[in-house]
Amino acid sequence: MRRLWIALALGGLVPQALTPVEPRVSFPRAGLGLDVALDAATAPEVRQRVLAEIRGTGVNVFALTLSWSAAEPDAGKYDVGELIRAARLLRQSGATVHLDVPIVIGFQRDVPRDLETVAFDDSHFSARFAQLLAALQPALLDASTVSLGYGADAYFADRKEELEAYVRLFRGAADLLKKNAPQLFVGVTTTAPTESPAPAVATALQESASVSLYIYTPFQRANPFLHRTPESLDHDWKLLLDRSGGRPIAFPEVSYSSSRENGSSPEHQAEFVRRLRRFLAASDGLG
Repeated sequence: MRRLWIALALGGLVPQALTPVEPRVSFPRAGLGLDVALDAATAPEVRQRVLAEIRGTGVNVFALTLSWSAAEPDAGKYDVGELIRAARLLRQSGATVHLDVPIVIGFQRDVPRDLETVAFDDSHFSARFAQLLAALQPALLDASTVSLGYGADAYFADRKEELEAYVRLFRGAADLLKKNAPQLFVGVTTTAPTESPAPAVATALQESASVSLYIYTPFQRANPFLHRTPESLDHDWKLLLDRSGGRPIAFPEVSYSSSRENGSSPEHQAEFVRRLRRFLAASDGLG
């Protein structure tokens, strides 16, 4: 058995009053999510209806993303109330909550402007990040996992001189979260080893994590927009087990196109989903 979940991204939930609840200390069986993108102008009642419909399908894992640069427009001033309320609402509904607080996203940093050129392990940078985590404390207590980078192997592939500084920052943040939100699994999201542009960098980023978080889109390495066959999932899963170091495995993003331009078809996509569901059914959750 292997521990596994997949997250659902859904933004802009309707703010509601917070009700205290105890931190979640265990995971359900393997969770399943669905990527949902709603227009910013979508009416609140429509958002609520969409949420109810999605929950009705059996989806039980939701991902919430915070942009640090947007959440801290001025040093020490935070706009995190909506995310905190959304995390509480989702948890009260019985869902599992995953938080993305990505210091790096792909090839870019997502930090306040005055920190854009500050080293990751600079004391000023780490102190400011600790203050952000303190502001997010209620949401952290409602979450089961948190990611401190997204597609981070792409960022560090050509910035290896920054990698060690980031790893030191990550370890410090993980230690802080272990004290303040002990139920949290803390990781950094990288591309799966089968597709990563820098597999060694991805491994280095995962080593200090308590959960392995992967973006999984099974493309051919030599043809990055052409999918491998659905059967590749079996081989890839064994490789992920070998690279996980005994950590639980989670996929904040799984994607398999149905387009012939991507070397696929609706039938191939359906077969990929069937195989993925079989893995979910055979896993034991993150608890």
